[in-house]
Amino acid sequence: MSTGTSSDNLTAVNKLAANKLAANKLAANKLAANKLAANSLGAHDLMSTPDGRDVMSYVVGCALVTGQTYVDHDSDGNEYSFPGWLGLATAWADRAPTVEERQLVTGCLLSRTNYFGVSVQISLRGDSDLLATDADEIAAFPADEAAFWGDLFDPSGVISEHACESAAKVANESGASYALRQCATPSGDGVTTLCGFTYEGTCGAQVPTATGVHVWLH
Repeated sequence: MSTGTSSDNLTAVNKLAANKLAANKLAANKLAANKLAANSLGAHDLMSTPDGRDVMSYVVGCALVTGQTYVDHDSDGNEYSFPGWLGLATAWADRAPTVEERQLVTGCLLSRTNYFGVSVQISLRGDSDLLATDADEIAAFPADEAAFWGDLFDPSGVISEHACESAAKVANESGASYALRQCATPSGDGVTTLCGFTYEGTCGAQVPTATGVHVWLH
């Protein structure tokens, strides 16, 4: 199965609510010890609530590619089907993910989280070949917003989630392009963002080259 991507499927709609992700971090963390399978403890926990299933849909969407589907059931036997999309860890369907795969999926998941729980079209970019884009998408999404990275799936249980703001966003906080994108914005304590991620200031050399996911807006 191909793991290639095109500019079309790098253009995401982000609306995963931050509170849903926060409430299901521990369940998501348990996923990485196994392949994506119905008997995985993390999968079982995520399938037990609507919010958990929403988080699972984003995990699968980031990890698997279009044409791959993850199917599971809740405790009442109701079946749910989750389609792949970006293909950052396609082999997770058959084995535990590598460190790089875990981190790429984490960056994707964090980047698609929205503080307001609303849909905003975004362009995901990065140095990984799986996040390559083209001139048309670059032209359509000219506003550099933020970068996200970390590891929500470390089998050791250590969860990390980081965000930084682009210099352009810092200089134009009230700009229309940024109004509905606040998960990289620092909270009052200056330590975390409004979505609870570790705040890393203005984006620069701290963003991991191989696994950082950059977000660009219209």
